[in-house]
Amino acid sequence: MPADVHPELTERRGDYPILGTTTYLASHTLGAMHRATPERLAEFTDLWATQGITSWDTWTPELTRVADLVGAVIGAPPGTTVLRANVADLLVTLLSCLDLGGRRNRIVYADEVEWPGSHYMLTEYQRYGADVVTVPISDDGGVTVDEARLAEAIDGRTALVYVSAVLFRTSTVLDLAPIIKKAHDAGAIVVVDAYQAAGTVPLDVVALDVDVVLGGSVKYLCGGPGSAWMYVAERLVGSLRPSAVGWFGHARPFDFDFDEVQYAPGIGRFTGGTPNVAAAYAAAPGYQAVLDVGVQKIRERSQALTQRLVAAAVGHGWEVHSPLQAERRGGHVA
Repeated sequence: MPADVHPELTERRGDYPILGTTTYLASHTLGAMHRATPERLAEFTDLWATQGITSWDTWTPELTRVADLVGAVIGAPPGTTVLRANVADLLVTLLSCLDLGGRRNRIVYADEVEWPGSHYMLTEYQRYGADVVTVPISDDGGVTVDEARLAEAIDGRTALVYVSAVLFRTSTVLDLAPIIKKAHDAGAIVVVDAYQAAGTVPLDVVALDVDVVLGGSVKYLCGGPGSAWMYVAERLVGSLRPSAVGWFGHARPFDFDFDEVQYAPGIGRFTGGTPNVAAAYAAAPGYQAVLDVGVQKIRERSQALTQRLVAAAVGHGWEVHSPLQAERRGGHVA
């Protein structure tokens, strides 16, 4: 692989102020802020200051526009992605759609190679009847994985399968297709955590035929904290009825109807309570920048740069806790 792929992308470094003073190697944990983010936040506060309550007339459609922006990064059709404050909020709302009191009550995911926060929540759903099955898919801490082990654990009792597109500990890219197929054959819902993938590893949620994809904006999307997102396939969303629902998940939230909830159509039912409008304004420039460049081009440059890190580490005799092959590795090196 050439040492410098797509060198023209360096012309965009000026869009991220911290790159002017710092060699920044932490995008896997907090992506650099886009220079337009303060301007967008000022736009938000100006609306609040000058328009007051009528700001919702602008804020509400902007939330939809920004959700569609991040949805486009993962190949989601317009109107299938929703914004929330964090992945935990999204996951608890999604899990509230499940009836875990019957035979189909099994939740399947990988063991300690998975994100601990999701593990905490999924495990706690045992109190509601969930049969939680954690599967060891790696013998070396997640550098190499055997996705077939996860697929083998899926059966007719499985309600939900949770899997990361890229493992946070090791940056290992998982082959999702056989897991999704086995889950669908068994009648289970597949949730893909794309937090460490979105913005640096190409994803096409429609081509994958995945049910749910969720993630946040803190990392490679450079959107900052407070702006997580979730895609739900159009074929599935209408059948999901979250019990963890907020007033913005109502079809007509400003009617303040006190009857039984009438869910907003489609993805809107997952909006929850009052949305984090400021975070959406802050995140939009990062999303747009990724779309302007294209994830495939970002991927190619990322692979070239991280391969240099891997080669240098190996040359120094250091232990690399990520795949040595660029195609099996996400955007970071451990």
